[in-house]
Amino acid sequence: MGENGIMQRFRGSYDVKIDDRGRIRIPSRFLYVFDSMYGNDIYITSLNGDYIMIYPVRVWGKIEAKIEGMGVFNPDLDEFSNLLSYWGTETEIDSKGRVLIPPGLRKIAEINDHARIFGKANYLIIWNEENFKEKEMKEKFSKEKLYRVSGVINEFSPLSSDE
Repeated sequence: MGENGIMQRFRGSYDVKIDDRGRIRIPSRFLYVFDSMYGNDIYITSLNGDYIMIYPVRVWGKIEAKIEGMGVFNPDLDEFSNLLSYWGTETEIDSKGRVLIPPGLRKIAEINDHARIFGKANYLIIWNEENFKEKEMKEKFSKEKLYRVSGVINEFSPLSSDE
């Protein structure tokens, strides 16, 4: 929990620079969430190379536990797990708030000198900004998509005012 007892989340996006060693500096707002909720241990991976995902190890461990608990062979889940493991590496945020992005991940995601880092509630993603605009912002977010997303969001009961 944060100072005011509210659950801290990764929100918004920031432009980040990649230094000559392949490190990014995590924006201070995101560092605050790591410090208050998760610690410095992280898992960095990608699924298909479009972008890089940074999970706090505590969050990643919950995903692994769900996969492990399935106990059945599922080809899609197996492929999902294989890809995340192939690109994945466990590391930590250094004392200056930087993270080394492995060269193979930087190359596949086309992360060079600048990138965009996005908060996704309990993890982060890093995009090459031009690729993000091309793949994610090419079309307007339609009313039909909004309706489907609203349906998913509304499946959960709203929080009371004291939560």
